[in-house]
Amino acid sequence: MVANRAAAEVLKCIGGKRNVLANSLCMTRLRVMVANPTIVDRDALGSIEGVLGTTTRGSDGFEVVFGPRTVTEVFEAFAALTGLEPTIEVAPPAASFSPSRLSVQITSQNGSKPPSAAEMASVLDDILEDGTRSLDESESRELERMLLDSDKRADEAFAASGGESDETVVSGPRVLVINGPNINMLGIREPDIYGGECFSSLLELCKESARAEGFSECQCFQSNHEGDIVDVIQDAYQAYDGIIINPGAYTHTSIAILDALKAVSIPAIEVHISDVDDREDFRKVSYVRLACFETISGMGIEGYRKAMADLAAHLSEGRDD
Repeated sequence: MVANRAAAEVLKCIGGKRNVLANSLCMTRLRVMVANPTIVDRDALGSIEGVLGTTTRGSDGFEVVFGPRTVTEVFEAFAALTGLEPTIEVAPPAASFSPSRLSVQITSQNGSKPPSAAEMASVLDDILEDGTRSLDESESRELERMLLDSDKRADEAFAASGGESDETVVSGPRVLVINGPNINMLGIREPDIYGGECFSSLLELCKESARAEGFSECQCFQSNHEGDIVDVIQDAYQAYDGIIINPGAYTHTSIAILDALKAVSIPAIEVHISDVDDREDFRKVSYVRLACFETISGMGIEGYRKAMADLAAHLSEGRDD
């Protein structure tokens, strides 16, 4: 079945079930929130049969556009594969959208008259069914118009119900959570030391506590590679207000990560799930601690919640000075 195959391919491109935190349906869009956006294969996602376009939603969300008469089937199949509670967004706060953010397959054809909405729906459904052609230029323009109109109507409906549209600027500091090697193996790796809660639970805790502490954005990043962690710290310069970092084993070895933290001069808190000071001697050495104003260890994943609260308090004190 086309819908089942499309859903399976989307899940693969997104990074598998372990990378999906939430899925929802809005208009013609399958919306997915992921744990690690860096592993999403965006090019492959846009080339899946039946996918008409893709766009990002915030720092860790993706939207995959399908035809109006097929998207529900794909969404139901995708939700079944993830096992997560599906959400239908009837009148959501739509993402700020511009045609340039939407990746649409286009095959130029001259002299064609823009189709009506009804004709467009039929065209989109045909594309999903046979997968033998792409949208021509007039069809792609009409798709963009339809999506813009649907977003505008959704914003108006949401605002009329007492909500605020996404065009309202959200104030508040931004926090970057960085996890190093093997932390993605939580729940599997030595549970007697690191606990039985999985990595997804850690990510959910970070998002939840960030919202509770008034952060406008919480980006979570995990890598087993030292250079990737250095890169993401450098990229945080003038983009994030605070960093919570658990470098894993790199805590005890990486001068490069220390230098990156010192270079960007972003307020940072060091977090460890286990009590590193009560373990092997080599784990008592921490290079990154020299660039952090606080260290939290031995609290399990709840240490991240404390770090979020302490970082928010620290940033607030800085604004008051």
